[in-house]
Amino acid sequence: MPDTHSGSSFLLGPWLELHDVVAKHPHLRRLLFDPVTGLPTAPLLFPRIESLLEERGEISLLCLNVMKYSKIEEIYEWEVFDEVMREVAASLERITGFELRDSDIVAELMISGNALVVLLSPPRTTAGMDREALDELARRIEKRVRDDLETVLEPAIFPKFGCYVGAATARRDGNVRLERLVHMALEDALADSEKRECSDGECRKRRLEEILAAGAIRTLVHPIYRLSDLSIIGYEALSRGPEASEFERPDKLFKVAYDADLVLQLERLCRSRAFEAAASLPEGRLLFVNIEPEAVADPELRDIMLGTLGESEEAEPSRVVFEITERTAVEDFAAFRATLEYLRTLGFRIAIDDGGAGYGSMQCIAEVRPEWLKIDISLIRDVDTDEVCRALVGTLVTFAERTGVKLIAEGIERADQLAVLRGLGVEFGQGFLFCRPQLPYPADEDVTPAS
Repeated sequence: MPDTHSGSSFLLGPWLELHDVVAKHPHLRRLLFDPVTGLPTAPLLFPRIESLLEERGEISLLCLNVMKYSKIEEIYEWEVFDEVMREVAASLERITGFELRDSDIVAELMISGNALVVLLSPPRTTAGMDREALDELARRIEKRVRDDLETVLEPAIFPKFGCYVGAATARRDGNVRLERLVHMALEDALADSEKRECSDGECRKRRLEEILAAGAIRTLVHPIYRLSDLSIIGYEALSRGPEASEFERPDKLFKVAYDADLVLQLERLCRSRAFEAAASLPEGRLLFVNIEPEAVADPELRDIMLGTLGESEEAEPSRVVFEITERTAVEDFAAFRATLEYLRTLGFRIAIDDGGAGYGSMQCIAEVRPEWLKIDISLIRDVDTDEVCRALVGTLVTFAERTGVKLIAEGIERADQLAVLRGLGVEFGQGFLFCRPQLPYPADEDVTPAS
């Protein structure tokens, strides 16, 4: 069990006696300290709270709530979510001495939960902390943790991370039991964080609805190359929201869409725009179109696809590869496979994104049996320097040869990566080494990069 924070600035001197007790009775640690972060749990705050209430008459606390809507645990399994919680705790430790004081105490709300509590030390110049100052502190800590986590979490994971900080004040009341007083304050701080999340969610939902109503989705294309001669075999269609807005990136678009139950509407608009972009692409090139697992389960998908095919001559099924993304987990593989088989009967082909990125991805490969498989960028990033990454990519090459799957390496950024991938036998790839995503362009501008 991690003991990273024991004896650190999170714990105050008066608890040393408790440490002696825990040392004599190790089983108590499992009840009093979170096994993931090593932090004390909320009940251990009670003696300090009681002391502050007797001395000052009130205490203020914050609750940092890692929102479940982030879907990290659902998509990447609990081990990854545990690592995120460890990073959140470490982030709070890093800002101690800045936004937080050394005398502030950080604890877990409950064992292996998704919320942390900060018991604030008393203000130096006033009897208590006014609400405006408390809310401002909560916003600063919220922003600092988010900014901090963006630098340490994997790029694929951070967009799914969300946290809000709520605040509450508890005042001494001789008619209310101390434990009840503390629990009421904790509930108020947690409710405050959830209220902020709901308020933000409603605002974002309204802005997304405006984007959908205006059809304000753009499509960029990113070429996919045959690595042997760097000839272009197709393009991935990438959806973007309004330029220079918070919705420009697709991860933000779809995160809000899932929260607001608008993913099907957004998916249909993005797919329509991608098919429109096919009109500008060179003849004979494939078009890879991202599709959400939830959209595959859309009961209207079959009718929508038939209608789309009737309206768009450019979107010939033989030219379109549906690329299954992993923003959410697949719950019913039987129904999922049935819909994909229907799309195959129409002439479409299927690709799986993020190949090799975890158990969920491997299960999806086994269930779907795709024609194309994209090797996750986490394996490509260090393929030229890390023997384990090379071995894993080599295993995928062997798998592809035996099953007839075509491999595409994602995120190629360096010539050394390209050389290793060619040596391993990876046939196709895409990445910033060749070019960045751009607007669809006519055939006479279809330039192949130098090798």
